[in-house]
Formats: sequence, C-alpha cells, structure tokens
Amino acid sequence: MRAAGLVAALLVLASCSSAPPPAPPPSPRALSWREVTLPAADATIQDVAFCDDHWLAVGGLPTGPAAWRSTDGTTWSGVRLAPVSFYGKQSTIFTVACRGADAVAVGAASGGAHGNPRTSTWRSRPDGSWLEYEPAFTQFGGQDSVGVGAAAASPGPPVTWAIVGNWLGPDGSPGPALWHSADGATFERVLIAPGSAARGTDVAPLPGGGGWLVAGEAYGATLTGASWTSKDGAAWTPVPVGGPLALVAPYADGTLGVGPAGAWWYDGTSWQKRGGFGDANGWRFLSLSAGADGVLSVATAAAGSTCRLWTTRDGGANWAEAAMPVSLPVTAETVAATAVHADTVLLATDDGTHARLWLTTAP
Repeated sequence: MRAAGLVAALLVLASCSSAPPPAPPPSPRALSWREVTLPAADATIQDVAFCDDHWLAVGGLPTGPAAWRSTDGTTWSGVRLAPVSFYGKQSTIFTVACRGADAVAVGAASGGAHGNPRTSTWRSRPDGSWLEYEPAFTQFGGQDSVGVGAAAASPGPPVTWAIVGNWLGPDGSPGPALWHSADGATFERVLIAPGSAARGTDVAPLPGGGGWLVAGEAYGATLTGASWTSKDGAAWTPVPVGGPLALVAPYADGTLGVGPAGAWWYDGTSWQKRGGFGDANGWRFLSLSAGADGVLSVATAAAGSTCRLWTTRDGGANWAEAAMPVSLPVTAETVAATAVHADTVLLATDDGTHARLWLTTAP
C-alpha cells in the first residue's frame, strides 16, 4: 500500500510539474475572396505582378504563350505578343518583372532531341506589345545549364533587370548564376559562387537599388542559408544568413526573405531573424510579394498535402494565416502566385488543369 501510494504521489507531482501542452494554432482567418475571369477559359497562369498602375498575369494557352493586363484587377485584356522563334511560339511564360510601364518576362518550351527547355525573354514595347528575344541556346540552356528561375526589376532610374538561376561551374559542380541586363533585351550571364555547393533560389534588387541580392541555400552536412550581393552584377560578396532562403522580395527599406526556418530581414548589411510559420521542413514556398508602400506582404507555400497563405504587416515578425479561396492540392504543377498593391491581394491558383484568379482586401 505504501509503495502504491508513493507511485501515486509521484504521478501527481509529475503531472503538476509537467508543462501544459502547447495551444493549437489559430484557425486561418477568412478573407472575402472574389473570383475574376480572364478572357481565355483554357489559360494556365504561372505568375502575377503589380506594376505601379496595373496588374499583369502571365502563362500560356494551348496555342502558345500568353499575358494579360488589368488596371482594376477585375477586367483583363490580352497583351499582344510578338514571338520570333519556333519555340517562342510554343512557350509558356513563367515569370514576369515590371517597373512602371516596362516589363520583362521569361518563357520556355521543351524541345530538341533531349527535350531541354528552350528559354527566351520577352520585353515590353512602347505600343504595349511584348517582343520575344531569342538568345543563343547556350545563353540559358545547353550542357552547363541547371535551371532558370525568377526575374526582377531594380527601382531605377535607370531600370535594370535580372534573372536568377543555376549553372555548372568550371569544376563541373552547380552553383548560383545571374543574368543581368541594362535594357531588358540583352542579358549577360555571371557565375556568382562556382564550386560553393550552393544554389540560387531568388533575386531582388538591393535596398535602395544599384545592385542585386541573390538568395539561396548551401549543401553540406545540413542544409543552410546562403546569399550574395553585388553592386555591378559582376563581383559578388557572400552574406551569411541563419537559414535557407527560398524567396526574397523588396519590403520597405530592406529585403524580406522566407524559407523553411522562417522569415528573415536584410537591412542592406546583414540578415536578422524574424517570425516563422511553424514546422516548415519539407515545404515548397511558392510566392512572396510585398506592396510598394512597405506594409503588407503575402507568402504562399505548398505545405504538406495542401497550399497555405500568410500575411504580415510588420516585416515578417508576425505572420497570420489566411484561408485560401479554394483548396489547392500539392503537385509538381501547383501554382499559388501573389501580387500586392496597398491592401489588395491578387492570387493566381493553378492545379495543372484549371487556372483561376482571385482578389481580396487583406485586413
């Protein structure tokens, strides 16, 4: 009896001294999403952007590349595209960057004996149309290519342009690369950190303009963060960061970054840790966008078996999850792209079979 009583007493003490279980995360906030319609019902959408006074959406149609423009986010019209190459006429545009009325986009179509991506760039013209610029195959492709990613525009003037990706270095190992351009038509490729066992994931203009910040991750015993800055696109300086960076975006007077370890803030000199999203290991971050006023920012991620969305108004220190307008399963083709203007959020969802556009006002 005494032994049983002792055991009971120990159990009581253990239960009193143990910490209470953590509170469950709050349910995602409901937002008043409104679906808007593109002129083409069979479109695919890969990226969206806000460009000072209008919205852009890019992607493709069964007949080839496509882009759309809207001044209010509700009524959309097609951008007249002028492809010049065989593969350009078949391509899908997957990223767009803009500044004022100017836009640069990147598209690709698989082709050739090995089905490699045939990548080309698009540049807006004064009449509102976009012209394809067909580079040599080895500019973005060929045996040394690893992949091409997002485009970015600097604040300017003059506006400059960049495209991030990865390329094989002289030792045959992959590393981050940047294609940069003064006119958005002719791009120069530079290897950022050859032989570094790292890869570039995104690019943003340096705070204040006049250069570029490339974000990424480095491989070793564990996956760590990596980033590099350059004033001229040629000479690069590594900047340590405490976690892998998936996406970066200009935000207020700095740069906001997100990745599996949470959010980070770059002030032009160093990275500081901000808030997080919970256990984000294995997540694929899909988009990060911020308003030009430096207040609202929105992130989306393929988190487990579904896509999720968060907003922040304090530079990433605190994130609030918001409900998506539609359940979006996670596949290799999943798109959940966002653009922000003031308190308005434009969201493009695409599950590989059906693309949709949504608008909401974030609280």
